[in-house]
This record gives sequence, structure tokens and C-alpha cells, in this order.
Amino acid sequence: MRNASSIALRVALLGATLGPVAGGQVQAGRREMVGFVRDSAGGGLEGATVQIAGSVLRTDPRGSFRLWAPDVDTLTIVVHRLGFEALEALLTANGKQWDTVVVELNRVAQTLAGVTVSSSATRGALALRDFDERKARGNGIFVTRADILARNPLRLSDLLRDKRGVRLVRVANNYYGVRFAAHSGSFRPCAPSMWIDGQLAPGMEIDDLLPNDIQAIELYETFASVPAEFAPRSSTVPCGTIVIWTRIPGVPDKPFGGDF
Repeated sequence: MRNASSIALRVALLGATLGPVAGGQVQAGRREMVGFVRDSAGGGLEGATVQIAGSVLRTDPRGSFRLWAPDVDTLTIVVHRLGFEALEALLTANGKQWDTVVVELNRVAQTLAGVTVSSSATRGALALRDFDERKARGNGIFVTRADILARNPLRLSDLLRDKRGVRLVRVANNYYGVRFAAHSGSFRPCAPSMWIDGQLAPGMEIDDLLPNDIQAIELYETFASVPAEFAPRSSTVPCGTIVIWTRIPGVPDKPFGGDF
């Protein structure tokens, strides 16, 4: 994630303010903030996660968001979306009001084992082979695209709440993270490590991702069950491991055959 000084040009404050939503109610001691999240081509990004002063929400199909921020003149906004570089910036109010915020995110290349994967077919073949091998060994809990389609969950946490050893913790309104029961007695923060398409994704929670973006999920509750390719890269042992495989943009469901 880049800091505010390095991404200042990618956050624009439009010189206009919008009034409250028709029929909406002004919240005492807070200021309304309206904004848009888009890609580098100017297209709106649906499902981007926007975090401001403890409030967390996702953008709508147009990439827009609306929230009530604290009654302060400066605050930090954090925006991230699967497949894009996360962004963090310091915002300053204009005359006790927030101008419309426009955030632009840059798409990032997906990599596996240090090799950039530029072909959808190549990435699909690698993901299918490795996922099937681990599933056959049976050391974890595996969720396929067919499982996701059958349940059609609003959030990924809804899909995982009944899986063995999984506990959900609320990290914001209607926004949950996964914790594993095997680590419930730990005195340290118990968030599992999360991997997305073969890369560590520090700080992410399961509901940062949308079900429609996901091809498969692997859950490993204990350190002993974690495959070597997802083993910790430091001396700190995580409280479980979650491995996420995303869908390839533009490829219909079941692109690999079978139920993966």
C-alpha cells in the first residue's frame, strides 16, 4: 500500500459538495462524504472497500460511495479492491465540508511463485493442477466455484460460517473476518494469514473480497496442515491460513471443467 505522499495525484477532491440524500437524515456531529472509485481508464469499480475513521463500506455498481465521516478537518482514507493496488491518502476538508472524492486505483499484475502470469490459460492450468493435488491430500477444507454458485452468498463469510473450525468475528458493520477455533485461546491477535493467487495479502479479511470474484478457497486451521508453498515466511506462526484463488476476468463460470 502506498502512503499519502506518493499517491497524492491519484486522489482528486472535486470542488463541489453534494447535499444530503433525498429523504436522508443528517447525522449530528458528523459530515457527509461522497466519492467515486475508478480504474485508470475512468471506469467505476464496484465492490471496492473504502475505510474512513472506523467506517467500512463497499462501492456500488457505479463505483460510488456515501458515508458520514467524523466532524474533523483531516482524516485518512484507505481504498482497496482485489486486483488493484491499495491506496491510502490524507484528506483535508474545505470550509468544514468534504468535496466529492475521486479515487483512482491502478491494476496490479498477478504473480505465482515469483513468475508473472500473463496468460489466462496458463494461470488456469496452474491453479487447477495445484488445487486438485492439495484437495486430493485432504489436509484442509476446500470450497469450489460450484459450491459458491450453489450457495450464492452475499458475503464470503456467509459461505464459510458453517465450515469446521471456523469462527466469524465482526470487524465492522455487516463485515466479518475468519478466525479458527484451534487458536481461540491465543493471547496474541489471531487473524490467519491470507494468500491471494499465490501471494501473501497482509491485513485483508475475508469480506474484503466478493463471492463473484472467487474461484476457490482453501482453509488450513493448523500449522501442521499448511502446504509448504503457503508456510510462514517469518518466525511468527499464523493462526491458520486461508488461500484464495480468483476468477479470471472475462472467463465464464467453470472455465477449467469439473467443479473447481
